[in-house]
Amino acid sequence: MAMYFVSIFVKPLQDNPLREKVDEARVFFWIVDESPENAMQRAKDYLIKYKWDVQSVEKSAFEVTAADFAGKEEAMLGFWKAKQKGFAAQFTARPKPESGNLSG
Repeated sequence: MAMYFVSIFVKPLQDNPLREKVDEARVFFWIVDESPENAMQRAKDYLIKYKWDVQSVEKSAFEVTAADFAGKEEAMLGFWKAKQKGFAAQFTARPKPESGNLSG
């Protein structure tokens, strides 16, 4: 078993409860699995389950170690959570622009 990292851009599907608030998001995954193909499928299954539409894959599953995240506190937290639980996901979302707010 190895640790894999994945980065995917997503948009909320019609029935996603965050659809009114989130325009798009980038999701980082740390996944312990037997192969990069399995890790990639688990990431996509997670996104389907939580009603996210894959827009593009920024980084397909590739093997990583803790050293790859040295100095990156948030990423290191995801890495260690996945080490303990087998899976971790971290979202960075861009909110929808405020409608009607034209002030600069």
